[in-house]
Amino acid sequence: MPDKMIRCPEGHFYDPAKHNACPWCALPADSGGEDKKTRPVRLDPAPAPPPLPGGGGAAVVPPPIPVPSPAPAPAPPGPGKTVRYRGAGVAAETESDDKGPVVGWLVCVEGPDRGRDFRLHPEKNTIGRSPTMDVIIKNDNSVSREKHGVVIFDPKRLSFWILPGEASGLVYLNGEVVYSPTQMNQDDVLEIGKTKLVLVPFNNEKYNWLQVEGA
Repeated sequence: MPDKMIRCPEGHFYDPAKHNACPWCALPADSGGEDKKTRPVRLDPAPAPPPLPGGGGAAVVPPPIPVPSPAPAPAPPGPGKTVRYRGAGVAAETESDDKGPVVGWLVCVEGPDRGRDFRLHPEKNTIGRSPTMDVIIKNDNSVSREKHGVVIFDPKRLSFWILPGEASGLVYLNGEVVYSPTQMNQDDVLEIGKTKLVLVPFNNEKYNWLQVEGA
């Protein structure tokens, strides 16, 4: 190497007698030829954030805002939890009571289920052999499986009504066939298939715990 060779800031050696500046720095990175060299690649640091308007120095980049995790869904009421009937303030302690407090009973006085009682709740009480019915006459095969009849308790007027059901079987009240909604009174006899049921009301003006909004 000649004695007068000098080194440029990029690390290239050249003869200052022949060149006023480093010839290698003047070449593009992809130039060819016998003296082909690759210019070193410099990794410049990331540019600083632009200054704030009005001259406040470099802009401050706020840290990322953490996204909170969604709250877990509330667990459904478990066994033994209190369930209230439509804001009436009367509690039901079992799953079978979740349709509302007792308003009366149908007591079987004749038929395969003689001696059994069937609890009635506010509004509609469907009658049939199916376990999905409210009043289940499961031992009388002459009773339709679903909706042979419907007993209604009107909580606004504290009255009971009997309606014919959607099945083909007939419903009788005190020996008369029921064609349309008919009011029932205490000790009235409801006849469905081979079963006779006596109405025993409980919820009345003396024992009225149903609070009906707008009544």
